Amino acid sequence: MDYTVIVQGISDLHGVPNMDKEYVLFYDETNNARVFRLKDESFNFDEKAYFILGGLGFEKGKLPTQDSIETLFMDLQVSKSSDEVKFKHIQQGAKDFISLMSKSRVQKFIQWLYDNDYWIHYYYQDNFYFSVVDIIDSLDESTFGGFEFSRALKNTLYKYLNRDKDWFIQLMIYFDYPNIKDHEGFINEVINWIESIQPTSESDEFHLEYVKQSIKSYRKKNLLLLENNIDKVLIQNFKSIYDNAILTFYNSEHIFDEELEIQKLFEQESVEVFGKVADYKFINSRDSKLVQLSDLTVGILRIWLSFLEKYSFVELQELLSNLNHIQKQTMGQLQVVMQNSMRESFGFKHGTGSDTFELKINLFLEYDFGVGGKK
Repeated sequence: MDYTVIVQGISDLHGVPNMDKEYVLFYDETNNARVFRLKDESFNFDEKAYFILGGLGFEKGKLPTQDSIETLFMDLQVSKSSDEVKFKHIQQGAKDFISLMSKSRVQKFIQWLYDNDYWIHYYYQDNFYFSVVDIIDSLDESTFGGFEFSRALKNTLYKYLNRDKDWFIQLMIYFDYPNIKDHEGFINEVINWIESIQPTSESDEFHLEYVKQSIKSYRKKNLLLLENNIDKVLIQNFKSIYDNAILTFYNSEHIFDEELEIQKLFEQESVEVFGKVADYKFINSRDSKLVQLSDLTVGILRIWLSFLEKYSFVELQELLSNLNHIQKQTMGQLQVVMQNSMRESFGFKHGTGSDTFELKINLFLEYDFGVGGKK
């Protein structure tokens, strides 16, 4: 399939720098539910466990030397009898982000990225957010104020649906969301729910009222994105995230860890841009130490995103202010690696999540860890 129009759309809409530059990008993934759907009482997978696809990135022709990689593997104390290094080998039992930053092998890996100015890239998806914002995207009125206004409506709706998640999950199950047949009944329930809310800010009050007034007229017109789908299947697969990774850097070489179900979908339809097939392949991670190091990368990102998701802004600031020196140093180095990666191209970070969550990411990226370092 020719994706040239989509590539041009990404460029025009987002202005991603260096889309046509030649990189070599290595990938692994984590929190892959394969299919995200509703069960009898809830979801089939923890909705707070964000799907992540990402890893290490290099300019073409500037990959790490074999000696550098082998030295790192020795520093990580990888057994010669082990087929490959996995995140669990450097996690060393850490269950949260702060304790992870105290683990010697994690520190050595981040130090290696930091010292060599290597890039990391990642795509994350909040599956619950992704599943509910089709309500907003079904409303023509959500586009009247532009992209940022639409994002604000989604952020507010998600905030309060997240608060009343148990109720909304039952509503989704009852109406076979996202394949609603009784749109009037669903919309009436949403309107009644909005009217029961006590907003915590004037902007929230305005956004909720805007959604309520907009959605009223869809009782008979139907919410277009919430019909002609499969009952209770919220995400059929995560191929679109792989597509987006390839299309954002369409001149680059993309090397993915094996993911058999995704590979089958790519075999059915190739990705072509500007008249040529994009350069991507799936390999067994045992055959590439850089894919293995991408597993370490997404493992760290998984624990990091879970940390941001779990705590409020106030709690995050309190936790970050009470780090010991080693934790500050390691977090500061990781922060610099992330900043340098986004300085090369902000396309190295892509997220499907709320504005509130993005602000938490920014809090981390801008936090003063007080340990100095290169910028």
